[in-house]
Amino acid sequence: MKVEKIQIQKYRSIDDITIIFPKNKPLVLFGPNNAGKSNVLSAINRILGERYPTYIEMLDSDYYMRDKQTNPSSTITAQFSEPYYTDRYQNQYNTIAVTYGYNGNLTENLIHNGFGTRLYISNEDRQSCQSYLIDAERNIQSALNYGSKYSLLSKFSHQIHKALSSNHKSELTSAFNKIKSSFEATPEYGSFFEKFSYAIRGAVKGFVHSLEVDFSAYDPNNYAKSLRIYAKEGNSIRSFEEFGTGEQQVLLMAFAKAYMEVFTNENFVLIIEEPEAHLHPLAQKWLKEYIVDMCTNGIQVIISTHSTEFIDAEYLDGLVRIYKENKITKAIQLSKEDLYSYCISCGVPSTITSPENIVDFYNTKLFPDQLKGMFAETIVLVEGATEFFALPIYLKRIGFSLAENGIEIINCRGKDSIPLFWRLFTAFGYKCFFIFDGDKKTIENTRTFFGIITATEWETDPTQYVLTNQYAYFGADFEKYFQSTINEYDLLSKDLSEKYHITSKPGKAKAIAQHCKKIPDFIKKLGETLRIVTTNI
Repeated sequence: MKVEKIQIQKYRSIDDITIIFPKNKPLVLFGPNNAGKSNVLSAINRILGERYPTYIEMLDSDYYMRDKQTNPSSTITAQFSEPYYTDRYQNQYNTIAVTYGYNGNLTENLIHNGFGTRLYISNEDRQSCQSYLIDAERNIQSALNYGSKYSLLSKFSHQIHKALSSNHKSELTSAFNKIKSSFEATPEYGSFFEKFSYAIRGAVKGFVHSLEVDFSAYDPNNYAKSLRIYAKEGNSIRSFEEFGTGEQQVLLMAFAKAYMEVFTNENFVLIIEEPEAHLHPLAQKWLKEYIVDMCTNGIQVIISTHSTEFIDAEYLDGLVRIYKENKITKAIQLSKEDLYSYCISCGVPSTITSPENIVDFYNTKLFPDQLKGMFAETIVLVEGATEFFALPIYLKRIGFSLAENGIEIINCRGKDSIPLFWRLFTAFGYKCFFIFDGDKKTIENTRTFFGIITATEWETDPTQYVLTNQYAYFGADFEKYFQSTINEYDLLSKDLSEKYHITSKPGKAKAIAQHCKKIPDFIKKLGETLRIVTTNI
């Protein structure tokens, strides 16, 4: 059983958003701080988490816009791939919902079928598909002890106890040492820790702790509760407090992954808040691969992130942009059909693309650094490395900060790719501005920017440029324009190339931007235009 869709209505800063779970891919929520990503995760964990939904208190901050008088009701709905609940009349339900303040009554919380029919769902029913949240605190100790019957260790011991009760019933009446031997002989037990150990061994270099298991007490009511998990560094036992926060996260994930692989009758929705926190860049890369591998193996994973390491065109339909508009949390998620339809509406011929190949097409064309645009407010697309390296320097010299204005410059690596990326980013709701070389090729430019630029005439003078609120281009190219407006350009290029041993065209353009005294007119006008573009969002 898998979660297919979650709808959240009137909860915290969320008015009404629906999120679709991709198949065998991570669901990635990204966006700025305070956009509402944590609110989405909280809502999902309310309906699927370890605590029974109607028993979770609604705080004043949980009501929509913090106004429980005007907005007394909040509803979270989950849809599943197969029946989640069967009532005593054998009616099956693929959809469940929890409403806090049902019918406007603040004291009434109701689990229902989405249309108000009350459902009597047990905790055992809920275990067939349950979420587990690894929050920003990464509290490994609470997950790996018996303080709660819903902790990972408690759930694991419960499963092991059931297996022992059925498979080794005669052995359970023997002495403690024999019980220990029974544990070690239990396939579920051995398989779990084999998988767990393998997952830990596959972790990135630099993690010095590991987890091991021991039997430290005898509990005849649940033999598995004799299990104790502890930390080790080499041959020495350590306390959980000695774990780095990043280590705690990875070890918890490894434990959950092993659990789900062994006990396949249950499905976990693993929710990870900011997985990049406390991990160095290489560890982030490894963790992203680990998460993708978990999803490939059928485990559903949701993450919220501020890191480009966890954004990938490979799972484009699993990316969800979370942002705020007038203090209300919004979400944009593109299915392959959505992206295909948008591209067709922007001039792409239907003969060269389809819903079936469009995600693979973008995955092939996009470079990782280009996905940094997903974390901007405004995206400036440039044709190549020359503009990418030089323009930020010129703009900084006139007092225009790209970061302060929420702008990311993206190197499209070719003029033909600008429309491709423009369609992707604008489909996600971003404001885009693009800069390219006209190259005196009017017919080719008309064809390249069909559906985006409606120019009837193109500037071809190498000393001129055209600048609008959507795009800018040079009559010939970037270098020829700057040569024509900066008298010392050629001399600077020669001197700086010799002094700093620069041979590449982008390197020369960057060095000239750093050392020339004159600010070209284009840069001044570009700064003015970008100020207008960013303030009109």
